[in-house]
Amino acid sequence: MKWLGFILPFILGFGGKGHRPRRSLKDSALEIYDAITIRSRKAVFLSMGGLGAIAFVCGGIFMFLTEATSQYDRAGFVMWNSTLITSLTLVALAVGGLSYVYFYAWPGVRAAGERREAAEADFKRQQEIQAGSLEAALSALVMDFVKEREMRRELRARSPSNSATSSESELHRARAEAERPSANLH
Repeated sequence: MKWLGFILPFILGFGGKGHRPRRSLKDSALEIYDAITIRSRKAVFLSMGGLGAIAFVCGGIFMFLTEATSQYDRAGFVMWNSTLITSLTLVALAVGGLSYVYFYAWPGVRAAGERREAAEADFKRQQEIQAGSLEAALSALVMDFVKEREMRRELRARSPSNSATSSESELHRARAEAERPSANLH
């Protein structure tokens, strides 16, 4: 879709630097070619660097195997020498270069990492909000239960001989009094 949105203004005639109408399709095609060339230059250079690094990895492994097998055929064992060390160094440097190209320098890698980090931060924030509201609801429920138990104990301590219906009505009256805003100010 991005490429279509990029190419369509050139074809319709309002693309380019000055947004002037095009005289021919050839002018539009040349501007599209220039824009694509400029935008894809970094990707092409990095791809060529990656292919070069792969060639160096293969060459280093081939050098190592060739030297190691020739030493083993001559002496029956393999000793470290400059050719073996150079070939392994070549492989290590090429792998490092390849890693740099495809994990850090490739277009869009940093933006993808930033999007992933932003999504993770948003997810954590949402979980904290949900955990906070869940904790608040549970604490309110527990506090309501505790207050109700305290009110029942006070009612039982004041009048142990009253009937169940009168204690329930007093409990409702006490609960209504506790829920009034003026009662909670002390």
